[in-house]
Amino acid sequence: MIRVGIDAVEVSRIRNLCQRYGEHFLRRLFTPNEIAYARAARGARCFERLSARFAVKEALVKAAGRSLPFTAIEVGQTPSGRPIVSCSLIEGNIDISLSHTKNMAFACVLLEEATSSPRPVQ
Repeated sequence: MIRVGIDAVEVSRIRNLCQRYGEHFLRRLFTPNEIAYARAARGARCFERLSARFAVKEALVKAAGRSLPFTAIEVGQTPSGRPIVSCSLIEGNIDISLSHTKNMAFACVLLEEATSSPRPVQ
């Protein structure tokens, strides 16, 4: 079965939460790799990257139809820059698309869940 999840996040919301709660906020929602990737960007771009990753995590939870710890979901990129996502708690293929501007971040997730083997007919 293919499931879809989408999400939009205001960059200012993530910026405000980062400024208010600092490292505690970051470590609760993002993996060390995601934090390092975001911090590699200069200035406001850091918050755009975090917002896009947060949107992916929210979209994946919606596609999965169940709660998932955000730190179990990691958004990365291929050497060519294409975004990819991994989650050890989900069996199946996950494809993502994300985009962001200085004000908004958007994500779409397609989750093709692994199906169990069909039961033999008796």
